[in-house]
Amino acid sequence: MIEFLYDGSLEGLFTAIFYAYPCKDDCTINKLENHIPSLLKEIKEITTESDKFKRVYNSIIQKLNGKVLNNVYYLYLSEIDGVENIILDYLKLCYKYGTNINLAKNNDTIILVDKYYKKVAQEAHMFTGFVRFKEIAPLSFYAQIEPVYNILPIILNHFTLRFSDQNFIIHDLKREKAIMYNKESSIITDLSKDEGYLLSNLNNDENFESLWKTFYKSVNIKERENSKLRNQHMPKRYWNHLTEI
Repeated sequence: MIEFLYDGSLEGLFTAIFYAYPCKDDCTINKLENHIPSLLKEIKEITTESDKFKRVYNSIIQKLNGKVLNNVYYLYLSEIDGVENIILDYLKLCYKYGTNINLAKNNDTIILVDKYYKKVAQEAHMFTGFVRFKEIAPLSFYAQIEPVYNILPIILNHFTLRFSDQNFIIHDLKREKAIMYNKESSIITDLSKDEGYLLSNLNNDENFESLWKTFYKSVNIKERENSKLRNQHMPKRYWNHLTEI
């Protein structure tokens, strides 16, 4: 058994796939940080190579299609255990049987691809309405989120288009990453929880939060409350960062 270890980046993953795909022996791909030493595995550390990344990327686009690439990307963003090997198995199926393999809904790998694509896509969609900004400086806003999946790359365009005239930071506390936008360009960069705490307490306007909670209560009709439906569309795991709750 050969275990290919990569640095955790998408570029690194595609480089590892380049070397693992033609491997005739049993092999797996794993993040270097998740590696558990074993005498039963031959370890191969993969250094990210941009040319190998491009070859795999272009091959998926040219020989398969953009939908397959999108499925792979959303799987990668799911960060579930063993996702690299699901991606490798999925690509092998697509290259062997063509893109119509995506219609084989009884195949275990396709079932997993569909499952996690939908989960990541759904959470990203939900967070276009769940982000709550607070003003930390004139026309500068900060928000904290803790999504299950790594959705910052997916929601970036939505918020930069919607708030193109403002500076903002959307901080994923779980991964200590943040979208930073300055009215001209955006990046996803490291941002620690401690730095987030300092940002969240700049210009801390409790009056605004109190008014927002009052408004939320005033439009709520108690006789029409449906807790089950609310929890379905607004799961409790997201409530910590919702101002109105």
